[in-house]
Amino acid sequence: MRLLRRLRVNTVVAVLLVAANLFTWGRLLSTATEPYEVEPKRDPEVVALLDYIRSGDHSGEAWVVHLTEREAEQTIAWYLERYPQIPFAHPHVEITPDSVFGEGDATLAGLRVHVSGRARVTLTDEGLPEVKILELSLPLPRPIREALENEIQVQLRRADLLPVRFTSAEWSEGEVVVRGYVR
Repeated sequence: MRLLRRLRVNTVVAVLLVAANLFTWGRLLSTATEPYEVEPKRDPEVVALLDYIRSGDHSGEAWVVHLTEREAEQTIAWYLERYPQIPFAHPHVEITPDSVFGEGDATLAGLRVHVSGRARVTLTDEGLPEVKILELSLPLPRPIREALENEIQVQLRRADLLPVRFTSAEWSEGEVVVRGYVR
């Protein structure tokens, strides 16, 4: 009788654990949306600037790049296609005068999850971009989300390695015009 009672308790605990697991997976999978597809290609102005930098024939020359939301998405998609080790796909960008919104799919532990975020980009006195994350939507437990946010900040601080400096960034609805000089 005692064995039968213990078996019932164990069965109930096992069923509750399975139900909780199914609920959690269901929540994660229900956030998955149809991927936003964009052709991976670099913006011609970005290509021209990068080719000029690679030529080595520069010394402080000014440059201007004008990007629409679509051109930004295509350039990001091209970059992600070139570096498959980055676990991100299907970028979507919305540019406003106050912030940049981005979303897409991240692959974490083999699971595709939809992520999004909004950031404000300003320039420092040294001509480097400074990114302040305003919101970040990740359907993950807090410790994983915080670790991912920290890694994003680490990557953003690498801007000082860029071969260019920025003199201005004019944000408007759907586009940005960035000016700078080659170091």
